[in-house]
Amino acid sequence: MKIRKQILAGAVASSMIGLAACGGGSTGSQDVGTNPSGNSGPNSSRTFHARAIDGYLAGATVFVDQNLNGKLDAFEPRALTDNHGYFSYNHRTNTDYCAEGGLNQYCLRGAIAADTEVVLRVTGGYDTVTSLPFKGMLSLRSSDLKRDDLRLVTPLTSTVADSSSNVQAKLDALIAAGVLQPGGTLKDDLLAGGNAEQMSRAQLLAIISRMTGEVGNLTQPPATFADVEGPTWAAGYIEAAKKLALIDGVGTFEPAFTSVGSLEDIARRAIFAATNAGLVMPADFQLPNYAAYQPILQNTADIIAVNKLVIDSLPPVPTPEELKAVLRLQMVAAERGFNNPADSQLDNMADWVRNQLAQGNGLGSDFTALGGDNIDLSALIAPGFNFDPSSNSISASATIPAGAATAFASLVNTAFSVNLDKPHERGDAVFFISGANGARDGDIKVCVRYRGDDGDFDTTSSADPNGALLVSGRWSLLDDHTLTLGINVAGGVRSMLLKAVGTNPSGLDYRFDFGKDLSSWSGSAPAGFAAGSVPANDTACKAALIERFGQMTT
Repeated sequence: MKIRKQILAGAVASSMIGLAACGGGSTGSQDVGTNPSGNSGPNSSRTFHARAIDGYLAGATVFVDQNLNGKLDAFEPRALTDNHGYFSYNHRTNTDYCAEGGLNQYCLRGAIAADTEVVLRVTGGYDTVTSLPFKGMLSLRSSDLKRDDLRLVTPLTSTVADSSSNVQAKLDALIAAGVLQPGGTLKDDLLAGGNAEQMSRAQLLAIISRMTGEVGNLTQPPATFADVEGPTWAAGYIEAAKKLALIDGVGTFEPAFTSVGSLEDIARRAIFAATNAGLVMPADFQLPNYAAYQPILQNTADIIAVNKLVIDSLPPVPTPEELKAVLRLQMVAAERGFNNPADSQLDNMADWVRNQLAQGNGLGSDFTALGGDNIDLSALIAPGFNFDPSSNSISASATIPAGAATAFASLVNTAFSVNLDKPHERGDAVFFISGANGARDGDIKVCVRYRGDDGDFDTTSSADPNGALLVSGRWSLLDDHTLTLGINVAGGVRSMLLKAVGTNPSGLDYRFDFGKDLSSWSGSAPAGFAAGSVPANDTACKAALIERFGQMTT
């Protein structure tokens, strides 16, 4: 097991009692597309409807895992989610993607007998709360996936999808753990519910399911800790950990949850379970490479304490901006901690939060501003970003300037270019946007050439570094500076995300997902293009890119 995976497993175990985060992203795969051509026969018309939520997931791949191997195989039906997280039917817009003439890339249909129980998986795409790539996998086991009985694919449904144990018993365990309210169901949209603590607990399960693949059996026999009594802020987290069999539930457990030793014990159990499925952990099992774990255990202990302060500072009915700000800050903490357990900025970030809360006005204006749609969360996650503990302008450091914040407000029938020039990654692309006047989605054509050591969309060859492709697809706006793309490439439809995040003397600064996490590109602002100027084939694209950007050398 690679050290990074070990660190992540440790992060999961410790994070489950305080660090909640909404989704990050995936590099995606070119083996993504809509219903395979093999779907035929008497059951070919069965359609599956649901909505993916970890933050609503846009451009995620959803598939029917027929062989239950947790992977998308060539024969399995698949589709993409739309910008609201729906597939097959959007209940907000009343759009039927499976109707004749509909957007088939969002239609999930397969040759599977009616009412047969299936397991749906959702991976990749982008969290609409953070506009960051989603790095995990969500699951849903159900036979009832009809249009008018909307099901949700969430971290909660993921906890019960991969087990044959009684679903109601697991649901009861989630209620007992404080993740769901009494009477709650797996159809609850906690993101829209306004209950900050409940939402936070749901997000903690997102971390567990994302990093371990399974979250264990939630129906373990009940037990009690001698020092955990009453409705304390952490009681639900303890119960969840206990139900997941990561802790015994006997003896005592330190009430403040700030002991590295207690977190280490949970980490030992989680890591052993992740690497030795089905085995009982020996009493003398030790964490491998403990020195790599210690910083993240300490950071998590600190973040747990900060998380309590944040939740306690929220008003009884938080605003959407306040809830979004909390989720975004948790995402920053999770991403930075997972990418670098020794990140010194985690301490500074915790001190910055305390400084905001000490002002005596709730979260404070700078904290709450993180919930605004003009925030580039990638800036706060970047390793070079410095969380000045005494600052009251952190949000301003991540604010998208007005010129970029409205860059896509009038996108129809415009073209723009982006390029990247780094030692081990070079790329150029020109986007041609079409659609009805005032539309927020439509068709797109892209001329692209790319070279990269680790990119998975290499359109060049050693013989021709200027090799280019003309690809087509669909575009849709998350907001006036965030564009989601569904590009038709070999093997199916690939999701991408492009954000305008800044201005420069020659145009705009962009963040673009092109084979990994969002990276920094630059380019022109959208402008109208003349009729007939769209290249018609790969050869014309090559010539157009050379004319605009020059030769690409090896």
